[in-house]
Amino acid sequence: MKKATLRERLALDPRVAKVLISMAICVLLYPFFGKYIVYPTYVFNAIYITAQLTKGATYKSSIERIIGTVAGGLTGVVFYFIVPDHHFLMIPIAATVAVLWGYLFVGKFTPVMAVITVMVLVGKGEGEPVLYINNRMIDTLIGLTIGFLVYALYPKKKTEMNRVFYDHAKACLTQIEKIRAKYQKQEALHEDLVAAWKALQALKQERMTIVNDSSFVPKVEDSEPMLSLIHDLEQMLHNLEILYHHPISENREPGLQEVISFHEETLDRLYGKTKQEIQLI
Repeated sequence: MKKATLRERLALDPRVAKVLISMAICVLLYPFFGKYIVYPTYVFNAIYITAQLTKGATYKSSIERIIGTVAGGLTGVVFYFIVPDHHFLMIPIAATVAVLWGYLFVGKFTPVMAVITVMVLVGKGEGEPVLYINNRMIDTLIGLTIGFLVYALYPKKKTEMNRVFYDHAKACLTQIEKIRAKYQKQEALHEDLVAAWKALQALKQERMTIVNDSSFVPKVEDSEPMLSLIHDLEQMLHNLEILYHHPISENREPGLQEVISFHEETLDRLYGKTKQEIQLI
């Protein structure tokens, strides 16, 4: 098996690289624009929480962050003024309402809504909740702007996504290689086959993410080499499943022997083909 090169070992995940670059820009800009940033932590939060691998996922995460900040802030402010002298007593009710807002606006629990609501009611704004929410919203938008700017300028977006996909495809092939070796040694395969099927399903989902994200694959046809690779990996697993249920035996029926030989030959052919394709990438 080919060993990973030093460059591959030291390579950063694209999402991590984008977050690090964005945060470095924040640090460099802070001496010049610090007076506009009241809560630097929230600028960083907006970056590393919303930064995702694809444009579609980043956009969705950013929208959720903005909605969560606005909805959570308004909820906290309203409950703050309901009982201004003892606003901390409203925390349980307000937090519950904030959780409900998350399911209403984005269809799931959105932590930022509940967190901001509670922070307003515990006095994070030091008696000025509206000003606190205003400053926090500005800091959040600054973080999102920097994050999107880095995303837009980050090079080789399509190549980057393809590389991640093919790295995972290579891992799937490695699993199949181990199962194939165990089959030849007549060892148990069940657990390995289950793990391989799960990995293949994740690879299929990853391909769909690439296809559905216009920033990486503008045309569905561009994803067909990936689809072909997934098909071959899936076919090999089907071959192994059949061979697993018909283990090597000296006493085989003539008809069954032909079936077994067919699946063994198909497995060997697809394995050689797929391994060659991945090595050329």
